[in-house]
Amino acid sequence: MSAQDARAQRLARLAAQTDWSKVRDLYTGEQYGPDNLTGLWATDRNTADNTCSNLRFAAIGDGSSVSGAAAEVLPFLVEAARDPDVTVRFEVLRTIADIAGAGKTAPTAKVDRLLEGSWWPTVDGAWPAAWERAAEELLPLLDDGDHVIRGSAVLALAQSAAHADSLIADFRARFDAEPELWPAGCFVRGVGELARHATRRREEALAWLRHRMSVEGKGAEPDFDQDIDAWIAWDEEIRHDVRLQAVEALCRALPEHADPLYAPVTTAALLASSAATVHLPWQCVSPQVDVIAEADRRLGADLPGRLALAHALLRHDGYEKRAGGLGVAATLMSRWRSAVPALLPAVAGLVSDARPENRVFALRVLAMCGAAARPWADVVATHLTPVGEPDELTWEHALWALSRMGDDRCVPPLTELLRTRGDFAYRPTGSIDRRWNRSDLSFAEALAPFAAHSDALLAPLLAHIKRTATRWHPYFSILRQWHRDGADVVPRLIELLDDDEMLMVSAHALLRLDSGAVATAHRERLRERIDPPNARHRNDLSHLSPYQYHALTGDDGPVRALLGSPDSSASPEPTPQLTEPDLLRSCAALGGSLGAPAADRLRGMFHTALSGTPERWSDAPKGAVECARALWRVTGDADDVLPGLLKLTARSALAGYQTPGGVEALELLAEVAATHPPVAQRVARQLRATAEERIRHHNRFAAMTLVRSLWQLTSDPQQVVPLLTGLVRICPPPGSTDPTVLAPVRLLAEVGATDPASVAPAAPALHALLDADERLVNHDDWHSVRRDEDLCAAVRVVLATG
Repeated sequence: MSAQDARAQRLARLAAQTDWSKVRDLYTGEQYGPDNLTGLWATDRNTADNTCSNLRFAAIGDGSSVSGAAAEVLPFLVEAARDPDVTVRFEVLRTIADIAGAGKTAPTAKVDRLLEGSWWPTVDGAWPAAWERAAEELLPLLDDGDHVIRGSAVLALAQSAAHADSLIADFRARFDAEPELWPAGCFVRGVGELARHATRRREEALAWLRHRMSVEGKGAEPDFDQDIDAWIAWDEEIRHDVRLQAVEALCRALPEHADPLYAPVTTAALLASSAATVHLPWQCVSPQVDVIAEADRRLGADLPGRLALAHALLRHDGYEKRAGGLGVAATLMSRWRSAVPALLPAVAGLVSDARPENRVFALRVLAMCGAAARPWADVVATHLTPVGEPDELTWEHALWALSRMGDDRCVPPLTELLRTRGDFAYRPTGSIDRRWNRSDLSFAEALAPFAAHSDALLAPLLAHIKRTATRWHPYFSILRQWHRDGADVVPRLIELLDDDEMLMVSAHALLRLDSGAVATAHRERLRERIDPPNARHRNDLSHLSPYQYHALTGDDGPVRALLGSPDSSASPEPTPQLTEPDLLRSCAALGGSLGAPAADRLRGMFHTALSGTPERWSDAPKGAVECARALWRVTGDADDVLPGLLKLTARSALAGYQTPGGVEALELLAEVAATHPPVAQRVARQLRATAEERIRHHNRFAAMTLVRSLWQLTSDPQQVVPLLTGLVRICPPPGSTDPTVLAPVRLLAEVGATDPASVAPAAPALHALLDADERLVNHDDWHSVRRDEDLCAAVRVVLATG
């Protein structure tokens, strides 16, 4: 019988023993069968790799639970891992290790039970026994001729808690005979993982790992050409320098234990000539820097040790080690406030590094630190000339760094760049990955702080926007910032309305500034640019909508024309062709001037939306709230909307405010109740109770909306300060999805401005945000320092009021 026939028989036997009803996609429910699994043996590597990925997802999804498919597909994965003809054996072994790892961690995972019926990590009951049987079948792979397969098998077997004691002895023995560095390091990491679960050999494993960690460097590499025997002897020894892996293993085995030797051993290993150049099988670029970053990460909260590591790397002769040091420095600064003054001088010293990539990285770190880096602005400014900086990429980063420091020496080159190209060449990547090898250079952010120079910058800025001809241009944000900072932007934009070439660019710019009806003298010329009634989704700057024209000129004629009412004194029934969204938008624009016919139609729409049956109620509230809001804008009569809104909020309360529009109904109810005192107190109680419930369930989105409405309705600090204090504790850091912790802190500042003593209960939570050395923002991000400074500034405003 041929090998292929034997394999076919084994797979057929495994397929007959498999419960295929459990092997399905966790999200789509797509069923997998024997044909899908045989894709692991496909000669096309892409097909085999996709099959492996699909099986991993069917088994553990996002990695937090182990499904019923895991035990069913495991025999196929083991068979594929043992077959030399499979092209993705490494990926298969990693998949096995991932499933086994999830099988250990999911039962102990801590997940907040936020809402009734929330999902908890689980492990299918058949998995543990299936895995322990399969682990024994992987043992022969420890003798595989491919060192990548040997190491991968070690990492998979290290998840076998039931065999921990026997595998520790086996791994230690095999380590001494392992000729390759990567599998040797895997044996060390495997011992650390198994030590977490060992009973008889735990102390023995820890002592062995400490010995591996204490091995000293082997000295400089001998000259290969001059003394080949010495080089071979040195190479045989250096391949077993696994200090980095030993530190990782001990950190894993003793997660709560901070050994004072971890940091110096890590530093010594990374500074050795070979320890920092371990190529992992899945690495494609910059292995040295990757290993440095990973080794630094393992040191965790050991700030003094990590600072020493950063300084040693930043001073190193090797440019890759200096690059690694810059990465470590950026990581530490993004996490700890005290790391900025400790590391900035050393980082600034690399602004003139011989390697352009290191100069760029150093400039980016200085830019990240913003105002704290101003003492080095003169050094950065030397890179603004071709003589001082021949590399264009570095030149752009010097511009960016000076702009983040607020140094106006960057304004002339930024102005010239705006005239000629309009943007940095090294633009943001658009990726959510903001690690240190990504860029977030934003020309809009670079220009925004310089409102004092808006006279010189406005003309080229508008010219660039006109060239691109898109109404969604990001540079409108620059104008908004200048306007907020007090620059006289509006008068100059009004003057430009007289220029036919700049008419529409200026008009759209004024709309972005919410400047009001400032173009009354230009009504006739702007009326010619109004979109026709059937125009939709226009993206260029050539036209205005009737609503934009009304906001800019105060002339409501075109909006009334949409409603079939060209004469402002007449109010006939709106035309049937007008869609409900257009009617609602017209009501928001014109309000009470629309008259009774529009109110009658809105009243009918509102009552129709309220009549939704319970089965269809999930679709009703949001539309009902929109109709109620428009009706309220038109009539201003609380009796028109209060009964329906009270009914709407009562039905939403029964559904736990999970229906679309439930919270919006309460928000509008609060607005109406502010003009109708008989129900104001009742609505305030409902707002407060619902906000408390949402905070208990960590629903910050609804809670923040309700607390704002409560404050606008009552102006009572005693009611809102406890809620805002609760929101400070549950809202995520700046940089997350809004509302972040900045939202309740800024509302606390508003409350404190009216009653300073009222914010005292929030002071302990605010001091915790301000006094911690570790930044309470997402770390490892170019924006971390800036977001942390924004948070601290907002907190200081509140504390200053109290």
